[in-house]
Amino acid sequence: MGLPYILHPNQWRQGVNPLKVTHESSMAEYDRLLKNPPSGPLVPIKTRKGIYDQEDASNASMVHHEDRSQGIRAAVKLLGGMKPLVDGVEGEILIKPNCNTDDPYPRDTHPNTIRTIAELLIEAGHPAEKIVIGEISGRYRGLPTRHTIENLGIKQVAEDLGLQLSYFDEESWVTVQPPESTAWPIGIKIPKRVYDAERIILTPIVRSHSNAVFTVSMKLAVGMIDAVGREWLHDGTDFMQKMVELNLAYTADLIIADATRMYTGRGPTFTSIVEPGVIVAGGNRVSVDAICVALMKMNWVARVSNTLVLKQEQLIIAKQLGLGSSQASKMNLRSMNLTSDASYDDIFKAIYEELGGDINRFT
Repeated sequence: MGLPYILHPNQWRQGVNPLKVTHESSMAEYDRLLKNPPSGPLVPIKTRKGIYDQEDASNASMVHHEDRSQGIRAAVKLLGGMKPLVDGVEGEILIKPNCNTDDPYPRDTHPNTIRTIAELLIEAGHPAEKIVIGEISGRYRGLPTRHTIENLGIKQVAEDLGLQLSYFDEESWVTVQPPESTAWPIGIKIPKRVYDAERIILTPIVRSHSNAVFTVSMKLAVGMIDAVGREWLHDGTDFMQKMVELNLAYTADLIIADATRMYTGRGPTFTSIVEPGVIVAGGNRVSVDAICVALMKMNWVARVSNTLVLKQEQLIIAKQLGLGSSQASKMNLRSMNLTSDASYDDIFKAIYEELGGDINRFT
């Protein structure tokens, strides 16, 4: 599709050198956080009814695009627009990106994804100063988060639009105890900014993962736990159950998954990239993840391709926990093709069929 691959977002600004984030410096910061964990007072669990859900199904959309901003705007419009999300909201709306390292998209969230979502919120009437970009980066090469956020070009977006930035590794935390959780016996510690937010928007990337098999929106919750929680998650036992249960700790109101490009994890190099040119959006994490996994499978992404989507462990556990369904019959899935590529209709139908849907409804 001719989409540019930018080596480093900060190279957009002449004369600005990226802040240095190394494995050694990141792990040193992680060890400091591990030895001096933030307190996390116990607070009541909060839940909200899905804004984009109907009585027996979740709304989701798929848009094939040649321009990321247009694709996001079309995907949100198919859901009913941004107005339902901002109506009656007086507090903060938090946007949670994927900023595990400072490697650019498709490894981490593209800054223009954040920009477009924030612009949609502002256009819908929500004040820019009450939009927060919140994240804690990964231990391998991401800490301190403020450096990664700047290197990815996301700090510049916040400055351009007047948004707030929240670096969870520098802020307060609370602990919640979801009644359905069995893998976190002393509760799940999450950033207070996440707990207090009136709405939460997730902006995951789409790729395979060595432990989780795939990373889309549910895996994004790992960026909402502190160093002690990460140690518990990665202690070698019940990883998948622990990871999915993190999603019981908070409510996501809108997910916008950017599958414009994705790593396949296959040869000739493990960084080989395909370009589906797709934005997937919805109000339910399980539905959005299932659609994205089906798209990954169609593009022969490693670790995903050999298993039926409905048999993926992440999705099965999520359904058991009441987080949502990966079945097409439990989705109101809408689609739009903004390109001249006629083959997209067949791709959409194949994804719908992979999720157990009857493609005859589209004939």
